[in-house]
Amino acid sequence: MPKSFYDLDYIIEVSEKRLEDYNSNYQKIFGSITNILLIYSAIGIFLTTLIQHIIEQDINSWMFYLFFAIFAVSFAISVFCFIRLLIPAKIAYLDPPAKYYRDFKPQIEAAYPGPANRQKVDDSLKGSYILEIDDALTRNFEVFRQKRSFYYNALIFALIATLPYIICIGYHLTKKQKERIYKVEVTNSKND
Repeated sequence: MPKSFYDLDYIIEVSEKRLEDYNSNYQKIFGSITNILLIYSAIGIFLTTLIQHIIEQDINSWMFYLFFAIFAVSFAISVFCFIRLLIPAKIAYLDPPAKYYRDFKPQIEAAYPGPANRQKVDDSLKGSYILEIDDALTRNFEVFRQKRSFYYNALIFALIATLPYIICIGYHLTKKQKERIYKVEVTNSKND
């Protein structure tokens, strides 16, 4: 049987499938946040040490402060997008079917009485259901698009932040290496 958008049953079938896809994809976004959390936990290892260097100003290279500023801005944008991702959104759900056969059906049957108008009643109920699905689809698509954008931005800016972060760690490690070199104990001993 050929598919036609004049067939209300086909429209309902396609719309319900699309609504299910959006809900499934929305849930997949939250299943992927572990990628971002993994990057955040790697960044957290030396973050306090780098902040101590900033506060104490014990690294004498303007490049360190430049790279730290780039890192801080990228990381802040990532965290902002991540928080926006975690804020709950209003997902549209369909009303229970009882609304159509208990509430709407008697109203429409009153407008179109008799067995000769059953097809009109059926088409009117299907049309109402299609409108409800369409509203849910529109809302869920917008929510999915926003959450996908927040996820993408949080991940991209977290990845961007890792490069200047690694460079800052390099400055930290070279500073520690220099401190070890300069720590020499001088003793005065007399040979009798």
